[in-house]
This record gives sequence, C-alpha cells and structure tokens, in this order.
Amino acid sequence: MKRVIFDIVLFISVFIFPWWISIPLVFIGIFLFSNFYEFIVASVIVYSLYAIEGDRLISSPIFFSLAIIFLYIFIQIIRSNIILYRK
Repeated sequence: MKRVIFDIVLFISVFIFPWWISIPLVFIGIFLFSNFYEFIVASVIVYSLYAIEGDRLISSPIFFSLAIIFLYIFIQIIRSNIILYRK
C-alpha cells in the first residue's frame, strides 16, 4: 500500500512540480522499494516534458535511455554494498 501511495505522489509531482523536486522523489523511491521500475516511466515523462531539441549527443533520447539503464545498474550495485541498508 505504501508503494501505491508513493507512486501516485510521484506521478502527480512529475506533472505539477518542477523537475528538481520530482527527481529526488525518484531517487528516494529507488532506495525505499525493491525493484522500483516506476522510476523509468517517471524519468521518461520528465525527459519528454523538459527536453530541449538539439544536435548534441546529450540531448538524444538514445543517450538518455542508456544513461537511465546505467544509472539503475549503478544504484543496484551501491544498494548491495551499503552495510546498513535493509533488503
């Protein structure tokens, strides 16, 4: 039930609050819940709302997708190495 309420708050915050409030909520969700795949949907929504068109690699949707995948893998590695983190 906590996860459902957190998901509702997260997705409402993506549309109402600026990105600098929504992104920390995504990271909080990643550390609070196991297998928090909702962050991918929230990140795609934030990217589609705030992305700027450009010819640079960093503004590419492919770069964004790869960055999200690597970020998820990195966070999973960090979570497994934190001593006081409860699974």
